[in-house]
Amino acid sequence: MSCVEDFLDAQMWYLRYCGVFREKSALGGIRLSVCLGVLVVFMVLQSIYIFQHVHHFAMICDAIPTLVVCMVAISKFYIFVFHPAALFALIDSFKALQRRASREDLLLFRRSGAFHAKLTKIYMTSALIVGWFYILSAIVSGISRSLAEGRVHFVAPMAFPHNYQHPLMFALTFLFNCDSIHMSIFISGSVDTCFSELATSVTIHFQLIQRQFQAVDFAARTAEDELEVVVAYHKDVLQLCLAMTNLFQYTVFYLLLLDSVLLCVIGYQFVIFMNTPRVLMLASMAFVMVLQAVIYCYHGSMMYDESLKVADAIYQSNWYEAPPAVQKRLRLCIMRAQKPIVTKGGFIKATLPTLKKILNSTGSYITMLLSLETEQ
Repeated sequence: MSCVEDFLDAQMWYLRYCGVFREKSALGGIRLSVCLGVLVVFMVLQSIYIFQHVHHFAMICDAIPTLVVCMVAISKFYIFVFHPAALFALIDSFKALQRRASREDLLLFRRSGAFHAKLTKIYMTSALIVGWFYILSAIVSGISRSLAEGRVHFVAPMAFPHNYQHPLMFALTFLFNCDSIHMSIFISGSVDTCFSELATSVTIHFQLIQRQFQAVDFAARTAEDELEVVVAYHKDVLQLCLAMTNLFQYTVFYLLLLDSVLLCVIGYQFVIFMNTPRVLMLASMAFVMVLQAVIYCYHGSMMYDESLKVADAIYQSNWYEAPPAVQKRLRLCIMRAQKPIVTKGGFIKATLPTLKKILNSTGSYITMLLSLETEQ
């Protein structure tokens, strides 16, 4: 049962950095508030910087990626600040549902847990490399400029609207910047892989429901009792899906909406800085952002497809041998199963066709921005 009790522990371990704990404590609450405050202040400072350099398109492009990443992190952190009880209740419900599975079925959840533990490490490592590259680039740039100018010149990892050339101000700005980078990474990585594991568990449950519907012999006397068990199982999974989609709806909306903007800006910068070392940083950031969109869109499509296959599984059983009362109930089950699980935020659906539209539109936006730059 270890795979059940360790469900999502890999993701929650990283969130401790941001003050997210299952058991409430004064220290954790303070850290949680500080984390939210740091992210909001960072977003405000980046916005001020953009308004200060509204006539310098290249400077705006430098600040937009960090601003968007911060906004996405805040939308994800919203869950832990305002709905922590709902999240942990959802996790407990998934655990309770897994405990009812057979030993053979538990192997599927165990493999999923092992895969997502590795995915979390890979995700965090790649994102941290991007963040540390920003920090290292700032340090190298500061040293090189200081040597070239013959005086000490400080450079922060991100752009800020205030003057931080005083040593004390730079130290505070640098620590603030590094903390915000690590917060954004741990929040985004944990929430994304958390959604991935939850969605994978939902997919597995739908596959088990399909098998159970097909395994019922509706010509037997025990068919009605077996059907009752499967229908109850299906109902529990649908309730979990509803709670899950409601909890992640804001994350899905802001992530997919802002992802196309961010990829557009990164792609534009990639063309501009083609022959500079900055290309590596831009490519790594683009990879992380595309990975986020892939996680939500792929799993959204998987839940959509597997929930619809339940109706096909019922139709493929020997329903025609069931008594009229059972056939009537099966028709209701098919009607409910024909309403798929849709992962969406607002008007945006997290599906593979949506991901395709985002990637296709990114190329068009880059071409438009390059044409505007040529005209200027």
